[in-house]
Formats: sequence, C-alpha cells, structure tokens
Amino acid sequence: DRFTTMSGESGEEIAAKIVELGTLIASKKAEKIPIDEWKPTLDEMLSLKAKYKEITGKDYGPPKQEKKNKNAQQQQQASDKNKEKNAAKAAAKAEKEAKKARQRAERERREREKAQKLAGIGQDNFGDAPLVQSKGISDKVWTSISDLKPNLSSKTVLIRGHIHTSRLVGKGVFILVRSSLYSVQAVCFEDGKDISNAMVKYIAGLPSESVVDVMGTISVPDQPIDSATQKMVEIKISSLKCISKPSAPMPFLMEDACRPDCGKETDVGAYTGEEKESEDGLVRVGQEMRLDNRWIDLRTPANQSIFRVESMVGHLF
Repeated sequence: DRFTTMSGESGEEIAAKIVELGTLIASKKAEKIPIDEWKPTLDEMLSLKAKYKEITGKDYGPPKQEKKNKNAQQQQQASDKNKEKNAAKAAAKAEKEAKKARQRAERERREREKAQKLAGIGQDNFGDAPLVQSKGISDKVWTSISDLKPNLSSKTVLIRGHIHTSRLVGKGVFILVRSSLYSVQAVCFEDGKDISNAMVKYIAGLPSESVVDVMGTISVPDQPIDSATQKMVEIKISSLKCISKPSAPMPFLMEDACRPDCGKETDVGAYTGEEKESEDGLVRVGQEMRLDNRWIDLRTPANQSIFRVESMVGHLF
C-alpha cells in the first residue's frame, strides 16, 4: 500500500495487524472469556481501524470477493431453457383458448339448433309462416269457423283465426281459435311420430291474439265444449303455422275483455270512471282501458254484434 504513517507503517501493515487482532478476539469469544480480559485488544483494533482510515481515506473492511460470473455457456443454456418453457406455456395457453372457443361454438350451435327446433324452422307441420307478399295465388281453401258442424266429422279442414286462449296439459296443448263471433277448440297431443314435443311447446308458447292457420281433423267430443261457440266439434291439429304475432304484450287479455260488466248503466252519463272490483273475483276490463285500446276491444263478440246490428239497420233503412 502506498499510504504510510509518520512512523513508517503502511496501510497494508495496519490491515494485517487488524486481521491478527480480529482473529485473537474471535478465539477469546469462542472460549467465552469475559470481555474485560480482551477489551484492551478490542480497543487496540479499533484504534488501528481509525488509523487505517486516516492513511487510506476509507473504512477498513474485509476485501470484497468478486462474484463469480456465470459461465456464458451456462447463461445461454438457462436462456434457452426459459425460451422453451415460455414457448411451451404459450402453446398450452393457446390450446386452452382454442378448446374454450370450440366448446363455446359447439354450445352456441346446440342452443341455436334448439331455438330453431322450438321455433319450427325447417319443420313442415309447425312454425312461423313466411311473410305473405302476394307473389302468387294460393290453392289453399279455408273453412269458416262458423261452418264447423258435427256433419264434418273425420274431415280435414283448414281454418284461420286468433288464438283466444291456450293451455298446456302434460304432453298436449288446448287452444281456442277465434274468428269474428265464432270460436272452436283445437287440441294437439304428442304421439312420437308426426306430432313432436317441440310442436306442442311451440303451440303452447304462442302469445294470445296470434293469427294462425290450423289444419286438422274434425272430431265430435263426448261432452259439449262450453268455452267455444262451436260446442259440438273440436279439431285434432295435424299442422299449425303462425301468420303473425303481437309485437308487444297485449294491454289486456281478450278472455277478460269478453266478460260482461257486473253492473249496467241505467242512465246516460252514469259511468264515473271509477273501476270497481267484481263480485265474482274474475278480472274485467274497465271502460277507460277499452277506450284507450279500442282497436283490440272491437274484437270482442259483444262489439262485433253491436256493429252487425247497426249495419243491418242501416241496410233496412
């Protein structure tokens, strides 16, 4: 060391003495000798450290060992391994994402097919009919509901009307089809052949007041059907096509609108606008609701009859 004291001691010599004293102190500590006996040695070592700092300008410390650099080849091998691991992880992740995408696509395909099956897409005997664009003249012959009589038993007929009510019962569905003043009951039961479960669910899911074409065979029930005007006949559905559906929920049910009012107006202006609860507990449509939705209210048999009477009176006079 080029640094020396006035006494001629160099920094290297002082460092050697510090090491020697440090070794001595360590041995005394190991022998568990009381500090009072080796404290002078400790004070001398501290004094030498201070003198070392005066000579060299830096604190004494054991020589720092340079960290062994990794071999370049080892570093390269580690880097290559990391690249392989990262590539394997990326490939596994990509395969996992691709598997998820395939499963998602398969699930969407099944749901789409199920929805199409329930909607009757691709089915011949049920589903939504294509838009009527008057491109050609149809050879279909519709039978009026008013003409359905027991003498047509076992005959196949085609009718068109509004779905008045529908009721799903087990593997079958009952619907009441209404046109003008007349209505008839139609039934459809799953048979595992021509009538599928999807067809029954499709018919039961049609909203009230949907316009439908119903084809089926006339049969005579054992008991009269009180809910229909054509009480002595019903139609066993073989095919049903929906012509149009309501684009929004109906403000009231036609079944409720067809019920007569509980009270009768005796004088002009007796109606006050107050809705009263019916005594029998059944739902009834109030006057304001009827007037707000007049275009629906005119479909009721009562209003149909009123306008027919007015029309006949006009013809007579």
